[in-house]
Amino acid sequence: MGKLRESYPLGAIRRQSKAKLAHPTASFTDQTVVIIGATGVMCSEAAKILAQLDVGTLVFGIRNLAKAERLADDIVSHYGLPRERILIKQVDLVSFESTKAFAADLQSLPRLDVLLMGSATNNTKRFVTGDGWEENLQVIHLSCALLTILLLPKLQTSADENRAPAVISNVSSSAVRMTAPWIRFPKRRRVVDYLRDVSDDKVVWKLGQYGVCKIVSYCWFGALASRLDPSHVHVHSLDPGCTKSPLSTNSLPARIFLGVFGRSPLLCGRAIANSCLPVEDAHGAMLWDYEVEKPTKFMTSEKTREMRKVIWEETRSVLELLSPEAVQVYADLEHKSGGLSGDRIDRRS
Repeated sequence: MGKLRESYPLGAIRRQSKAKLAHPTASFTDQTVVIIGATGVMCSEAAKILAQLDVGTLVFGIRNLAKAERLADDIVSHYGLPRERILIKQVDLVSFESTKAFAADLQSLPRLDVLLMGSATNNTKRFVTGDGWEENLQVIHLSCALLTILLLPKLQTSADENRAPAVISNVSSSAVRMTAPWIRFPKRRRVVDYLRDVSDDKVVWKLGQYGVCKIVSYCWFGALASRLDPSHVHVHSLDPGCTKSPLSTNSLPARIFLGVFGRSPLLCGRAIANSCLPVEDAHGAMLWDYEVEKPTKFMTSEKTREMRKVIWEETRSVLELLSPEAVQVYADLEHKSGGLSGDRIDRRS
């Protein structure tokens, strides 16, 4: 019963579904915000809110250009943001080459203040990408980690110029909580063993693949945060709540759950827009709406801390094979953080 209570805290879920979140009011004047997955149900609402908050430039990193154009037209028509302040750039996270090309393209931006990772996929059947990874894992974790690493120097430069922290916000999910008690922890130390097990659906039951990929992503962003000064680059994850979307309605239980506890996409969008700010005490943590979520027993356990080390090092091994730039960024992170030897594992092949 303890696992069930931790996975499905009904009181908290009811409070979240009934929440009345105020419209964000912070100004994003002159800031450049990159939204990965901007046309999703929740992120499209966040984009509209940022437009109302006088964002300097919105950059949509998106696979479907036609949908992005429609969203841009809607924002221009209803919120008055000039069309030249909305940039649409194609990226397909199922491809590392597309991800790297997108990161290279963004280097031409005058500045980059916010990187919002809102893209996801929730396949209930197994698909393998051309890069050889299970699609959920590549889209939710590996490509997002690659993009973050490649854009980190740009974010750091913008923070120096603006004298305010740049923000990396990783849109997570309540699936982290629901999947966590049933996950299998790493048992081996060889490089990429655990990520390969995740890719092969060996870590949790098949329908929990989305949740375990979100846990992997959350652990990696937490490890990244531990290597960064929050006054320079602020990193956190966000659970924006549950709403009806193509990702969440692919099963009858999910549709019933959302019918009872789901919230409007607008409320989710408000939570996401707010997460583009360096929320106090959220660095390395999880936001739930506008507040820092109290960590669960799973997230504070010794096994999870060890898993975070494994995920950080294995992801590093994957990304350094993909990009010379990633090698340098990782080296800089370890140098500036003093190595953080307590957050490392043996990198035996």
